[in-house]
Amino acid sequence: MKAFWLIPFTLSCCIGYAQQFDAAGSEARMQGMTDRQRIQFINQNIYALYSADFANAKLLAAWATTIAADNEWKQDEGYAQMNWGIITYLSGDYEHVLEKYFRALSIFEELKDKSGIAAVNNELAVFYRKQNAIDKAMACLDIAEKNAREANDLTRLGTSLAHRGAFLSRSGKMEEARPYYMEVYEIRKKAADSVGLGYVLLDLSEIALHQGNIDQSLNYLNESTRIRQKIGDKQGVAVNMVTRGEVFLQAKRTREAIVSLQEGLKQGEAIGYTDLVRFTLGALADAHVEQNDYKTAYQYRMRHHALQDSLFNLDKTKVIQEMQTRYETVKKENEILLLKQENEVKDTKLTQSMQAIVILLVVLGLILALGYLWKNRLQLKQQAELQSTRAALRESQLKAVIASQEEERKRFAADLHDGFGQMISALRLTLSKEKIERPTVEHALSVLNEMNLEIRNIAFNLMPQVLVKSGLDEALKELAARMNRTGSVSVSAQTFDLEADMPDDLRIALYRICQEWVNNILKYGHATAITIQVVQHPRELVLTIEDDGNGFELSSLTAGRGNGWKNIHSRLHMIKGSIEIDTSPGRKGNTMVATIPRTVAQAA
Repeated sequence: MKAFWLIPFTLSCCIGYAQQFDAAGSEARMQGMTDRQRIQFINQNIYALYSADFANAKLLAAWATTIAADNEWKQDEGYAQMNWGIITYLSGDYEHVLEKYFRALSIFEELKDKSGIAAVNNELAVFYRKQNAIDKAMACLDIAEKNAREANDLTRLGTSLAHRGAFLSRSGKMEEARPYYMEVYEIRKKAADSVGLGYVLLDLSEIALHQGNIDQSLNYLNESTRIRQKIGDKQGVAVNMVTRGEVFLQAKRTREAIVSLQEGLKQGEAIGYTDLVRFTLGALADAHVEQNDYKTAYQYRMRHHALQDSLFNLDKTKVIQEMQTRYETVKKENEILLLKQENEVKDTKLTQSMQAIVILLVVLGLILALGYLWKNRLQLKQQAELQSTRAALRESQLKAVIASQEEERKRFAADLHDGFGQMISALRLTLSKEKIERPTVEHALSVLNEMNLEIRNIAFNLMPQVLVKSGLDEALKELAARMNRTGSVSVSAQTFDLEADMPDDLRIALYRICQEWVNNILKYGHATAITIQVVQHPRELVLTIEDDGNGFELSSLTAGRGNGWKNIHSRLHMIKGSIEIDTSPGRKGNTMVATIPRTVAQAA
């Protein structure tokens, strides 16, 4: 019975101040406010706004959400999003409800605003309950209750618990609903929420009546009535009085029921609450039947029927109006459906266009990527060719420098041998013929002989004539013979299967490598025996130099500042040769092996 009276009471409460929150009234109230003040006004009064003018409230909620987001007023945006979701839910656009609720929830979670989290979850619970997703609804209430308790937000907590009780009582689980209603009752008392207390007491009265506890049910009703009298809710007081009469009737306390029903009838007639009057007349007729007072019961029943007939005519008029409204609504819905279909066709075409654009962009991207890869490959190829050209140029330059050095050495050696050598020989013959004191002549001849020998050695070192005239084999043997004449080292040189037409560049390079390496051995290794061996194999030419000198750290050779190793390395690079050195500190004996490919030996 309580649920029957709840709707008219709620609507009548809104009528009193609806004009204050309709489009014109709300605009007047927000006159002179800043944008943020307007948003906060909308958020705080959203229920009054949509009760007064639903369309206006929807526009205001959307505007508040947009402006708050643009200005990054996070908390204001969170409540505006939630309120916009409530309006969307009430308008039946269920498809777009969750996106607004979840956006609001994400904002409150980011702000760690527990009251906001509780508020959104309360609304989500209502939405899921509407969809019969009971498990999700209860899970949302769990979250809402937890956050409301942690924030000590009694308003949100009371709403969460009231929802729990309502969900249970609608399922017929009155006993399970009662603890929640009791806690809501305590919360509403603590918050001094008179309107909320009036409703929760009716919930508790219904629970007590269901349990058969008539006195407790009446106590809750009386307390609700006192609160409603205090806040001037005349309709609520009248409804409570009639409900009290019904409780007495159920308890078979007929006299008390008649008194309460008559008082409710009197108050209903005073405020023009026709539907309540009609219901009360029927209840009074039933009460007098219980007392066997059929005459009075007949009088109340006649009045009930007369009022019911007038209400029937009124209801019939309302039905006609409702049918007209439904016709207009269906007509609008068909128009909306047609527009929706047209929009879907446009959306499909737009989607197809977008897909075509995406495909074109992908193809263009692939073309650009292939172009970039081709260009990059071309650049790499050009760089490789450039590096190859530079390497060839450096090699040509190196060959030119070495050839120039050898030519200069050859010319200088020839000049020393042919020029100074002949002059010294002529001077020696002249001195031997002149009649000069013999000791003086002999001394002069000795000096000249030493000079001649030194010049011949210098010429040999610069460019041995035997290398030019007789080849690498004879040049190495003469080099060994010259070193053996010093008496400090024993040098042997052997060659096997050397090409008779060995290119000059290769022959000179091998001779210079032997010359540099032997000089290093004598200078640093303190060797007493050196063996030089050159062997022509089918695929390569191998130069091997072994000595019995002291071993050394290889890195000291390659990192040294002298020109000997650099000269060896340059000449090897020119003839594309490789070198291996077997040595180590603290041991006797070292081996150097240089390998030159046969193709180079044939075409150098």
